[in-house]
Amino acid sequence: MNGQLRRYMAAVGWPTVAYLVSALAAALLTKHMAPGWLRTMVAILPLPSILWLAHAELLRLRRHDELRQRIELEAMTTAFSVSFCLVVMLTFLDLFGVIKVDIVAVAMLMVVCWIGAHIW
Repeated sequence: MNGQLRRYMAAVGWPTVAYLVSALAAALLTKHMAPGWLRTMVAILPLPSILWLAHAELLRLRRHDELRQRIELEAMTTAFSVSFCLVVMLTFLDLFGVIKVDIVAVAMLMVVCWIGAHIW
């Protein structure tokens, strides 16, 4: 593992693991629960880990120099803008019955936009 990846994982590794575990647990548990308030509480189980991950990413970003901060912020802004437009377009296509959009596909689209913006 190279030094940059090692530093990144040290900064956001545990929040990422917590998010993945909580999202998987929420997905598996909600499939076997009847609709109601308890199912809703289980469905929002990943929320604290998402907040932890966002906080860890912000702290990681603040530790960089100004040029790296600008590169990261530009990539995040580009990825957010492009993925937002694409998600809205896919939502309308789904709403009008043109195609069926899966939430997993939307999440993967957002990841691809983020990776593409960093490469660009």
